Amino acid sequence: MNDLTSVIQRTVQFYWLRLRSRDGISNGTTGHINWTKRLSEFREFPWENKILDNIIFDSVTDKHYPVLTVFEQFQPNFMQLIDQEHKRVTDFIDSEAHSNTNNLAKSSAFAFFPKYSLVSRVSGNAGKSVDPLKKALNYYWPEEDYEWDVIPVITADSIERFKKELRGIDSLTASFTTKTFLDKTYEISGNAGGFYQEIAQKVGADLDIDIKISLTDDTMYGKARRVFKDIMQDFIISAVNQNRKVQVSGPDFADKLLELNLVSHPVVEQSEITISNDEPRLFTGLINHLISVSANKETYLYDISKSN
Repeated sequence: MNDLTSVIQRTVQFYWLRLRSRDGISNGTTGHINWTKRLSEFREFPWENKILDNIIFDSVTDKHYPVLTVFEQFQPNFMQLIDQEHKRVTDFIDSEAHSNTNNLAKSSAFAFFPKYSLVSRVSGNAGKSVDPLKKALNYYWPEEDYEWDVIPVITADSIERFKKELRGIDSLTASFTTKTFLDKTYEISGNAGGFYQEIAQKVGADLDIDIKISLTDDTMYGKARRVFKDIMQDFIISAVNQNRKVQVSGPDFADKLLELNLVSHPVVEQSEITISNDEPRLFTGLINHLISVSANKETYLYDISKSN
């Protein structure tokens, strides 16, 4: 980045579409749905038919994936406009930019993959809720006796990757409890686990613990990393069994940094959009970013989805 460009951070989230029975007894199958066809047809709907509960939906079908766009209208009550040219702050509602026939909207977009009922989402300035998508699916494409649901794509890096691919570790972050369990595999163990178990016994109460341990910059040598991994391995395995939070990082055997999240977590992609300062921040650019990130993650997401 230089003085002529800016970097905008955006997070792309990934979801599976599912059908839930209204009686709560069974789930339906989404099968193979041609979302390109559905969204192409939706694009031809009259303007009034695309408005649902003050949300305007539309579609883009000339990209690598078909996209459902979402515009949540809101009133600019008490909003202020910073006028850099005249060095003043004014009420937006009194500005030339405001019109009684134009509304501001929080924007987001959903890209539909051709397989595994996968969708990806990026937000322009809306929150993280997928409720607008569920609302649109159940209204425009209802399924008899079922309701559409949108659930995060979940994955976890395996403990086998930790054992076989990491040459050593230089950082460990974990959350765990010292509580006792009927199934002893859920109890924290290893050197670090034993240390905190001892503290809990002396205190006379169970402890919930969050830790981060890192090698200092001047000790990040091969032997220290290997020893760190070896002495923490039993503790890490027991912490993974509690399914709270375990993240490790270190060099692989090609000496490249490898970061592993060993507990189930939603799949997200945090990425940057680099844009020149004189270039407008257009919604089209955000859609292109969503398509690019989705295409790069497609194979990875398909591999996860095969087992779900």
